Amino acid sequence: MPAEARTSSIWKKQKLFIAIFLLAIGAYFFWDGSYTWPRSNERWLKHEEFKKTENLSGWRDYAKSRGWTDEVPHKFYKRSDLVGQFVFGGLLTLLGGIVLVYWLTQRGRVLRSDEAAVYTPAGTRVPFDAISGLGKKNWDAKGLATVRYQLDGRQRQFVIDDYKFDADPARKILAEIEERLKGRQTMES
Repeated sequence: MPAEARTSSIWKKQKLFIAIFLLAIGAYFFWDGSYTWPRSNERWLKHEEFKKTENLSGWRDYAKSRGWTDEVPHKFYKRSDLVGQFVFGGLLTLLGGIVLVYWLTQRGRVLRSDEAAVYTPAGTRVPFDAISGLGKKNWDAKGLATVRYQLDGRQRQFVIDDYKFDADPARKILAEIEERLKGRQTMES
């Protein structure tokens, strides 16, 4: 019985959110390292000048004239602190980019079947007769089943994921694969 399981809406939204979140946090680190912390250091150094001359009332007036609060910055950020911000920002941006590329490549995937074959999420046509096994160890707990097949003399596999793909059609495809495997085992006996 033909079925078609498209990438689920919740999966697409979740992976896109993760990519945007990582990119935004990476941008936040870059912002701190290039703008916020250097400006805080500028305030720190100016406050230290006023402190050395014992003119803290002058600090308040100076801070007010620059549009700063008269609150003393809590820390002077060293060069290593600033570099750390760029390192973390770069790592998070890289991870966010990887997740975004993964999302872009996966969001249009389809798992489907027709009368004679299953089409993997990558688009490979796998005749039911080429399927050699089915691993359902994680099916009940996680909704993951591994379909093993042999094409062109090579053993391969793909995963049926009832979270990534629309659950009902994915379950129908899995049931059809199981039924075909059982039918083949009955005929071989």
